[in-house]
Amino acid sequence: MKGVFCIEGFWYGDQRDKTSVYPVLDVVHRYEGMPFIHHRCATVKEFEYCMSRWKTKSFHEKYPLLYLSFHGEKGIIKIGKETVSIDELADLLEDKCNGVIIYFGACSTVDIDKRKLQSFMNKTGTLAVFGYRKDVDWLRSASFEILLLSYFLRYPFDSSGIKQMSEELYAEHKYLINQLDFRMELNEKFNFPRKSEKKNLLIKLRKK
Repeated sequence: MKGVFCIEGFWYGDQRDKTSVYPVLDVVHRYEGMPFIHHRCATVKEFEYCMSRWKTKSFHEKYPLLYLSFHGEKGIIKIGKETVSIDELADLLEDKCNGVIIYFGACSTVDIDKRKLQSFMNKTGTLAVFGYRKDVDWLRSASFEILLLSYFLRYPFDSSGIKQMSEELYAEHKYLINQLDFRMELNEKFNFPRKSEKKNLLIKLRKK
C-alpha cells in the first residue's frame, strides 16, 4: 500500500506547540491501513536532511506521497523564521521524484503561475502537485485532508489514475474544494504528449 512521508513545521511557535496533522495521518492509518512517516522540523537544515532521505529510491517508492505541512505564501513554504521557495525545493529534489505526488499542506503556496508549477514538476519528475491557493482555516483543511488521503489510496500513482482521482474528488466534494480554493495540477508532460508524439503513435498503430 502507498505510504505518506510527512514533514511538518511548528504552527504556533516552537517545540511546545502541540498542534499537528499527526492525528489526520493516524486516523487514515487506523481505518484504511495507510503507512506513514511523520517528522517535525524547525529549521531549513532539518528540512534539507528530511528531503535527502525521502528522495532516495528506497524511501520514495514506499512513501510516494510527500506531504509538506507548513505555513506558506505564494511560491514558498515557511520553516520557522526561514523560507524555502518552489525553485529551491526543486533544486533539493533534483530529478528524483518520478511517480510521486507532492501535497503542499500550506496556505497559498501553489497560488503561482501554471507555467512555474509545470516547470517544477518537469524538473523533479513529479506526477502531480496539490495544494491551496489561499489562506485556509486550519481545522477545516485538516478535515478535508482526511478525505484527500483516503482518495489517494484508491488509485494508482500514474497519469490516468491521478486524473481519475482528481475528477472524482471534484465531483463529490466540489463545494469544499471551491471553498478552500484547492488546486490539483497534473504534470502535462506526462499526461499530454506532444503533437509529434501523437502523430508517431498514429503511424505505429496504422502499421499494425
